[in-house]
Formats: sequence, C-alpha cells, structure tokens
Amino acid sequence: MTKKNKKTAKCPIDETNQELPSTLFVTDANGNILISNEFTALTIGVPLEELLKANVQDLVKAGFYNPSITMEAIQTKQKVSRNVNTARGFHVFSTAIPILDKDGEVQLVVTSSNEFKKENINLEANALAALQIRKKLEETSAAGKTTGIIAESLAMKQIIKVCNQIASYDSKVLIYGESGTGKEVIAKYIHRKSEKWKGPFIAINCAAIPSAVFEYELFGYEKGAFAGQAEEKKGMIEIANDGVLFLDEIAEMPLDMQVKLLRVLENNEVRRVGGISNIPINCRIISATNRDLWALVKKGLFREDLYYRINVIPIHIPPLRNRKLDLVGLISSFIANFNQMYGKKFKLSAEEFQNMLVQPWQGNARELRNYVERLVVTEPTDFNPQPEENVADWFSIDHFIDKNQHNLSNLKDFTAVVEGRYIRQVLKGCKGNGTEAAKKLGVDRSVIYRKLKKMEEVLDSNGDSSSQ
Repeated sequence: MTKKNKKTAKCPIDETNQELPSTLFVTDANGNILISNEFTALTIGVPLEELLKANVQDLVKAGFYNPSITMEAIQTKQKVSRNVNTARGFHVFSTAIPILDKDGEVQLVVTSSNEFKKENINLEANALAALQIRKKLEETSAAGKTTGIIAESLAMKQIIKVCNQIASYDSKVLIYGESGTGKEVIAKYIHRKSEKWKGPFIAINCAAIPSAVFEYELFGYEKGAFAGQAEEKKGMIEIANDGVLFLDEIAEMPLDMQVKLLRVLENNEVRRVGGISNIPINCRIISATNRDLWALVKKGLFREDLYYRINVIPIHIPPLRNRKLDLVGLISSFIANFNQMYGKKFKLSAEEFQNMLVQPWQGNARELRNYVERLVVTEPTDFNPQPEENVADWFSIDHFIDKNQHNLSNLKDFTAVVEGRYIRQVLKGCKGNGTEAAKKLGVDRSVIYRKLKKMEEVLDSNGDSSSQ
C-alpha cells in the first residue's frame, strides 16, 4: 500500500457534503403512506410510526403541510415538482413521480426532496419495476428496525454491514470513535448478532478503575489473596466466559495490566490473584478507544504487541457532525423517547432544527441526547389559557346574561337564543344568502332555519326582551 493510499484508508467517511437530509414518501394509488423516513416525520411533526399509518390527503386536511403533490401526481399521472410548506416552518422543494403499471394506471408514487436527474423525469415503470422499488425500500426500512441502531447515513450502513459479516466469528474488534459516538452500542450489536448472544456482555471502562484495584477487577482473586479477605471473587474476564468482554477506553489501561491481558489473549486462560491454577476462558474481546493507539505505541504509552493483538478488525465511527442523516434520525428518536417519558407533546420547529444541524456536537450522540431532553423538559406547558383581553367585549356578554337570566329559565333556552342571534349576524354578513351562511357555519342550510325558528319560539314564550 502506498503512503497516499494508507493515508486515505485511515480517513473516516465524511458525509458533510455527500449526504443531506431529504424527505421521502412512497404511497399507493390512494395516497396511503407505505414508506417514509425520520426526516419527513420531523418536518411534518408526526412520529414516524403514526406517519406510516396516515394518508397524505388527511395530513393536508389536518394542516400538517400543503400542497399534496403526491395526490396531484396520482391525478395527472405526471411528474410534479413544487415547494411544500409544513406547519413546523419547513419549506421543501419536492418531486413526486408516479410509477405506472402496464395499463397506464398509477401503482406507486415516490415523493422526495432529492433532485432527480433528467433521465428520471419521464419515469414510467411496469408492475415489476414497482414491486422492485417497494421491496428495496421495505428491506431498507426493516433493516433499520431490526438493528435497533440509527443508521440513516452511508457510513453507519457500512458499519452495520461489516458488523453483520464479522459477528459469527470470534475475531477481536477495535472500535475507534470520539466520545459519545456509540462505540458500546456497536459492541452490543455485534454481541447480539453473534453465536455468543446467549452469553453475558460485560463492559469495563478502563478509565474508571483505579490502578490499585485494576488487577482484582479484571482477574479476580482467591481466598486469602490479601489481608482480611475471606471470600473468593471472579474477575470480569471470567464472568464474561461464553460471552463478550468489552474493554472501553482501553488506552487508559495501565502498562503492567496490558502485559497480563496480552497473556490472557494468547493462552485463552486467566489466573486469579493469589491463585495457582489457570482457568480456561472462551470470550470474545471487543475494545474501544477515542485516542490514536498507534501514536501512543510510538510514545511508549501502549504496548505494540497488545495493539496488534486487539486490532484484528478495526471499525471507525465518524463523529456525528459528519453524519447529518444520523443526526436527523437521532433527534427524532430522542424527541419520541422523551415525549413518552415525560408525557409531553414537544415538536421541533424548523428554526431549531436548522440550528441543531450546524452545531459541531463535540459530545456526539450523548451531547445531543442531553440537549433534546432539555428542549423537551423546558418547553412551556401548553394549557391554552383564555385571557379576557382575547374576547372582544366581555361586558356586553355579561350585560346580556344579567338582563335575561330571569326570562330564560334554563341553559337550553339561553343557548337557543345565543345561537339564533349569532346565525342572524352571519346571515347579515352574507347578505341573506342562506347557502353561503351555512357553508361558513359548517352546517346544513336547513339547520340554520331550524335554529332561527327555535329562537323565535323561546323569545315568544319568555317575552322579547332577550332579543335586545
């Protein structure tokens, strides 16, 4: 490998300019949503699970966004491109492309904010092509659900692919990544997919264990190993037998412990402190670090032989700021989790989303999670108070009540008079046009005249003073 190639191989995938969040709808010929993604759910303000049960016409009627270019594409059987505005303040230029069957009828519609190349403009596919698109999108959607990991970006999808390939083998794995990128999440995924999934997953943070007790924690000890010790104890390595031992922040492991760990890895056996016999072990070792181990090796701060022993399969997790698609997925997931946890209905605004998209997130997913929790928890409680100043004239209403509370004996009569007076005002505004007034009131035309008649009956039986 040339020096240039070696340098390129070490560079993590940077998707800052390669992938940007895009909306996606795949619907049937009736506008029922079959497939979507987290970014679409975020822009509309509906959880993805609910979005996948919805119809685009219902979403437009409910005011979540407009217009529905999907329905326009279904009706015209032509590609439609237009700006779509959401209630959350997003303005997205989107394209809807209908996929036609052999009889020229719409089978599916793919609506996305991705820019389509010229050759895709007149896309007309038969039933087989439509089924292939449906199958591919459903497989992608299903894969994301089964992993339990937000993997919207190309980088994370490649990492998941590698994990699936190596999971069934006991090869040692070294996971690189900044703090908070999800190194332990990837380690647990490998464990879950491996043949050792029934065994334990034991995680050790090497930076959190004091040097004085590191050996006892890792290897355990026999009875009487030190003064005042009357019981034996298994070490973490022994407890991880038939499972996975995850050594997080392995760069912080003391040098003397590195020598002893190397022997365990070479012989697949461990000896407790104070013991005289070796105990066979069969556990997979997955290590992780946020530091450049090779640089530490050259400085004499990490053993070179241990480096080669644990670095059989390296996995580099890019920082979250370089994975915009994963950022969107995590934001959506965290909002849903905290809304459920705290009984809230927080929805992210377009302005706040744009702000989050450009933040560096030095703490990665951990920092993002804390930030989203703070947004959800500190959102003002929406109890919709009705201040008196929002009503045009409380005095007039109170005067009407005081003057007529003896004439109108019950709530039913009072309501009939108030409704009738309101209908009269609407009719006046419509210049006596009952059809137009009924449309404004959202009732049938016959309802208007029935309620007016009811008001007259109440007024006749109680005197006409209430109509003033």
